[in-house]
Amino acid sequence: MQNFHLSRRGLLTGVGTTSLATLLRPILAYAQTGIAPQRLLMIHRSDGTCLGSSNDARWYPTGGTTGWTASPLLSSFTDGKIASLQNQMVLLRGISCPRNMNWLGDKHGSGFVGMLTPPVKDVGPTTLPKLPTYAASYQVDPNSKSVTASDQSIDQLFLNQIPALKGAPCPVPSAQLTASTESADRMTTIPYGGSCVRVTSYTKPTAGAPMTQGGTVVPVPVALYPEASPLNAFQDYFASGLVGMSQAQIAQAAAEEKSVLDFAVSGLSGLQSRIPKSEVSKVSGSLAAIRQLEMTLAASSSMTSSCTPPMFAGGPLSPGGITSCGDCGSSPVDTTTYPVWKQMKEIVKTMFLCDLTRVITFTFGYGNSSIHFQTVLQDPDLVGKYVDTKGKPLNDASGVHDISHNQGADPDDAQYIIDKYYCDRTAELLAEMAATPDIGGGSLLDNTLVVYWNECSNGNAHGAVDMPLVLFGGKFLNLNGGSYLQFGSTTTGQVPNGTYSVPKPPYVSDLWVTIAQKWGYSAMTSYGDPSWNTGMLSGIFG
Repeated sequence: MQNFHLSRRGLLTGVGTTSLATLLRPILAYAQTGIAPQRLLMIHRSDGTCLGSSNDARWYPTGGTTGWTASPLLSSFTDGKIASLQNQMVLLRGISCPRNMNWLGDKHGSGFVGMLTPPVKDVGPTTLPKLPTYAASYQVDPNSKSVTASDQSIDQLFLNQIPALKGAPCPVPSAQLTASTESADRMTTIPYGGSCVRVTSYTKPTAGAPMTQGGTVVPVPVALYPEASPLNAFQDYFASGLVGMSQAQIAQAAAEEKSVLDFAVSGLSGLQSRIPKSEVSKVSGSLAAIRQLEMTLAASSSMTSSCTPPMFAGGPLSPGGITSCGDCGSSPVDTTTYPVWKQMKEIVKTMFLCDLTRVITFTFGYGNSSIHFQTVLQDPDLVGKYVDTKGKPLNDASGVHDISHNQGADPDDAQYIIDKYYCDRTAELLAEMAATPDIGGGSLLDNTLVVYWNECSNGNAHGAVDMPLVLFGGKFLNLNGGSYLQFGSTTTGQVPNGTYSVPKPPYVSDLWVTIAQKWGYSAMTSYGDPSWNTGMLSGIFG
């Protein structure tokens, strides 16, 4: 094996992102300031939930603002079987997605764009921006995937405007991850290639990349497709970015069963004269966490001893993302959904623990998800653990999107089981974060504001009212944990499975403004068109 050597000077100076110093900078910054990291984690599950006139009790709890009793779905977070987080969560009800139900274009895509990006003025059925690369017929197609964002998404806006989210700065400004190859697929063919049903993060528009908005050509935001390969995420975010090794060198190290970080760790002994003794153990601990993650991936099906990328339909995963594969078929996306999630969960925790980034967006699946949970739940870790509210196992071979549109043998109960799976997986991550001490005191969850969301309320109607939203953590913002807050009206007949034009306030844009103000971004007094802003939401923060 080639003898890699990291000099003391290189370790200390750390030019750019090609040395271990990219990790040391944020850790040393804490040693100097004593201020714990503050983070944002946004977790998305797709295709609506069980909400509707007869199923609300499956999601919403019973009781008042405090002391409420969790619903069957939300019990994942509260009953202690996986997590006991009731006092660290705020459940929101009655908040609408700021979009007109009659706008043209894919309604799941409209939900993604409406929930996360600046809502646009309601001036007609073609209000949402359209990608100009699509044929004219798809510009007016109510199911077109050509709709897209008008500007950067809320996570990127917060990253750019809230200093605490930038770290020292953190080596990785933000990370986008998924457990589904469907979400990472960069297809461009008509009509399936829209980023609107796959992407949860957009950066600011770049000049020379136009889109059409109300007949006007304007710059298009850059879609940040999520990474579906744990191996690629590790190589991109941890290995090559931290120690300056090429992909070939990393592969060689893995083939010889060597840690790509081993050669770097030895240089820590030379830092003892430059770092307070109390901080050396924290640096060592962060490196140990990365090494453990590396070894976990190496032992899994997604990273063999020869570091061969895993194979999915359409070709191997690569650092740039996956090759186009349509919906990728049933078997690959089904059989990898749970194993990939387990690895992505570790990547999220380790990136936060090592202060590599303070902004992560994660999606379980894209807006027309074809994941077949009857296969997913055959994983040995999951067999026999999921039944509906009547005690019956999932008896529906349909994909998530089809089930959300009342297809299959028993769509309501199948949707419940799918929702329960997503709640359980999210509860696992948050419980582990709550049990992990953070570099600046408290836990990883204490120092992270987590937003758990869906692009629709009721999937069959593509509902835009009563959006199922939960906040977790955020102790640094004084989140009023244990609260069940009801806004707006849920008794007007404008229920999630209704047909209507403009949903009633308040809107999720009001939520983003409320969070921004609490986080010190006082200049943000509205988000998007003023018509979708109705004021601050009370009770979320103390």
